[in-house]
Amino acid sequence: MIIVENSREGRCVRIQAKSHFSLGIKGLFTLIGTLSALTLLLASVAAWFGYWPILAIAVFQVVLLGMIFVRAWKAAWAVETISINSECIAVLQERYSGHKRTELDVAWARVTLQQPDIRWYSPDLEIRSGRCSVKLGEYLNTAEKRKLAESISRAIDQFSAWQNQ
Repeated sequence: MIIVENSREGRCVRIQAKSHFSLGIKGLFTLIGTLSALTLLLASVAAWFGYWPILAIAVFQVVLLGMIFVRAWKAAWAVETISINSECIAVLQERYSGHKRTELDVAWARVTLQQPDIRWYSPDLEIRSGRCSVKLGEYLNTAEKRKLAESISRAIDQFSAWQNQ
C-alpha cells in the first residue's frame, strides 16, 4: 500500500509504503489460540480412547505452528517512509526487529526501476544519489513498485539538478 502526503505549502512530500500483512498481534494470538485449542481438543478425545501418541504429536504440532506463525508475522511486518524536501531525502525503513534511517542528497537523486534477468521476477526499486543508494519496497508487487517509483520521481523532480542535464 502506497500513501502520499503533501505539506500545505508543497515543499515537503511524505510517501509511505506498507506491507499487506493485515493481521495484528492480537489477531495473531487469537488465531494461534483457536487453532491450538481445536487441535488439542481433538487430540484429547483420541487420547481418551487410548490413542495417546496422538496427543504428544498434537502438542508438538501446536508449538511448531505457533513458532512458524510468529516468525512469518515478524518477517512480513514492514513500513518504509520516504520524506522529500528541498535539502534531502530521508528514508526510514522499519521492520519488526528494528529500523534503519538513510539520508540522500535530493539534488542528485535518481530513481531506478530495474527488471531482473528472470522476466517474472518483480523489478528492483532503488534511489541513488552519489555513492549512496537505498533499495525500497522489496515486499511490494510490481504495480505498487511502479507507483512508488513514479511518486518518488514526481516529488524529487522539483528539487533535482538533473532537470538541466
